Amino acid sequence: MKSRLLPFLTFAVLSSILIANAGGRPLPDDSAADAAKEIRQWEVTGPWGGDVRALVASPDDSDLLYLGTGDGQIFRSIDGGRTWRRLKPGLDKRGLSVDSIVIDPRNSKVIYVGVWPVGRDQEGGVFKTEDGGEHWKLLEGTRKMSVRSFAIAPSNSNFLIAGSANDDLNLNGVFRSTDAGKTWERISPIGDKEIHNIESAAIDPRNTNIIYIGTWHLPWKTTDGGASWKQAGNQIAGMINDSDIFGISVDAAKPNLVYVNACSGIFRSVNAGEKWVKLPGIPFSARRTYTLLPHPSEPNTIFAGTSEGLWRSKDGGKRWMLLTSKTMVVRSIVVTPDKPRRVLIATDDVGIRISDNLGDDFVDSNTGFIHRHILAIQPDISERGRILASVFHDGSGGSVFISSDGGESWQPSSHGMSGRDVFAFYQVPDQPNLIYAGTNNGMFRSSDRGASWSYVGAELVQKEVPVKKRPAPARRRASAMEPSVGRYQTVPVSKRTSSQKKKPAASSKKPAQKQPAKREPLSGNFVELTRQVDDITGFVDSEGRTLDETRGWERVSIDGYESGGRVFSVATHKDTPLKIFAGTKQGLYISNDAGQSWEHADRGPNDMYVKAIAQDPREASVVVIGTNQFVFRSTNGGRTWVRRGGGLPSGDFTSVVINPTNPDEVMAADYSHGGVYRSTDKGYTWERIDSELPTNRVWTLMFDPFDRNRLYAGSFSSGIYVLTIQRGAKNSSP
Repeated sequence: MKSRLLPFLTFAVLSSILIANAGGRPLPDDSAADAAKEIRQWEVTGPWGGDVRALVASPDDSDLLYLGTGDGQIFRSIDGGRTWRRLKPGLDKRGLSVDSIVIDPRNSKVIYVGVWPVGRDQEGGVFKTEDGGEHWKLLEGTRKMSVRSFAIAPSNSNFLIAGSANDDLNLNGVFRSTDAGKTWERISPIGDKEIHNIESAAIDPRNTNIIYIGTWHLPWKTTDGGASWKQAGNQIAGMINDSDIFGISVDAAKPNLVYVNACSGIFRSVNAGEKWVKLPGIPFSARRTYTLLPHPSEPNTIFAGTSEGLWRSKDGGKRWMLLTSKTMVVRSIVVTPDKPRRVLIATDDVGIRISDNLGDDFVDSNTGFIHRHILAIQPDISERGRILASVFHDGSGGSVFISSDGGESWQPSSHGMSGRDVFAFYQVPDQPNLIYAGTNNGMFRSSDRGASWSYVGAELVQKEVPVKKRPAPARRRASAMEPSVGRYQTVPVSKRTSSQKKKPAASSKKPAQKQPAKREPLSGNFVELTRQVDDITGFVDSEGRTLDETRGWERVSIDGYESGGRVFSVATHKDTPLKIFAGTKQGLYISNDAGQSWEHADRGPNDMYVKAIAQDPREASVVVIGTNQFVFRSTNGGRTWVRRGGGLPSGDFTSVVINPTNPDEVMAADYSHGGVYRSTDKGYTWERIDSELPTNRVWTLMFDPFDRNRLYAGSFSSGIYVLTIQRGAKNSSP
């Protein structure tokens, strides 16, 4: 019989959203248990960056910046975006997307944020602070609203507009406050077929009765404070009927000049929305323009943040230049009058980027800011301080990151991965340079400890398209992360004539295409992995042989389980190499003959999703598993199971781990409700040990193989936490 290195396959059941961080400073744990014996300390570390939903600058201090995330977190910078610190406790709510941050132009200590619930168990609304973000309160009149847009009148700081997109008709529409948020009234008709799902809003700087709103279906306008509404321009040339209106900009000096940015293009009106002209050049049919910013002191310069990068026009929108990678999604843009050459952009994946030369080139500026969902962590088993981590849905930023100093600093390490999400790592015990990564599209392998990756299977060949690059300015070299800077420049199609013929290319020769490597066809039961790989383990057969995985993979059928059914977790033990545990959506299956036959664990977790499996490194018969309901423990190799309560509530336990250097210590993470739990008696009793973390929803846990007092935790939106336990110490804090 041939042995198998088995990745078990499944579809992922995950949500992407996104968000937070504690600025890399230690977070105190307030648990009183065992305080005289040990001190537990949490740190929030990288990889820095991630998704940003909103970015603004203070009107009286351009170096004072605020950003919002998709998990209810707000960060502040006091040095122009060079460093960031999470506001604590901030909104003190998770699962909220902070899409709108508005600072009172007359009092910068007063800030409003509009939020909408990502999860159905959360409530949105408008939050307000009067002390620059130190304390926040939910404005009662907006409770349960799904606030997608918010505006403050330039002429009256007490006049506010909130746009909501609720399922509840009573909370879906346009709402107004004339007393700085104390009370609210609806100014759009209930159940109106058009004035609902409000994505953007703007108020005329001269007259608060003139209000523009953008819906998921065209822009609208009222001139009488909401008593009546009409479509802003009866027919807008080039705008498709179901256009999402992501933004509306009214020029402060010339209020009749209005811009609309939508999924179908950028439009300008010079008569307050009566007629519109589509700006030529961008976007193309597939591009969404999420944000638009006319330069505050250069009238002809306009920036557009799109789903395909940042664009700039210097001639009022006739021609456009792409300034970033086309794969970058830009959500917000900030340019202030006192620093007209500085451009800050808020992006998906790579966080905040700053340019000091009007966008010609950018650098990342994320120290202290993090909003990343960590899927897998692999501390190196033979090199102290070296850690691999994978980030979910982060293709443009790099899905794999590596640290060589125990998590203090991180670098992208995704070369060859092509942006795939990594759900599991496996480092071969007797060949530590060899690491496998299970992705959403098959297996990858690294022979250099994760520095580079190659697909395990038929070689992937990507067509190489030559691009003409604009050289970076001499005073700053363009970032290596954006090879397509200056790759595109558009011109208005209507201006092109037949006499403007395209210049011939420098060479008519086609670039040589790389040919796929030849390999012998798969034979027998071997297949190539192309589906998602959620977990990986390794074992050898009775003769000590291992399989050359480049020949393909053998499909393993689990007796009694549906063909191709989801397998969330898999585990083996060095002392029982032929025994395999497989966690499925129908409970636990066990094989004692390397996968030839299987038995279902009919007691204990028999009707639950088994998400995680851990075995005692000293004693193979001791097994702890995490399910979507409870944690179970067996002391006889899985024949019988005991549900472990003892301080451990029900939850969705996506990770359970046993300390390899102290097997009496077990950790478990509840992903759905949040919480990290610890047992020091092999799982008999438990104590919750997380506190003050930006998010306590933790997906994965891993002990440091060299330090029994160190644990790494991968969170839903705040990157990697590091827990350090000082044993035998006395806590001197009051």
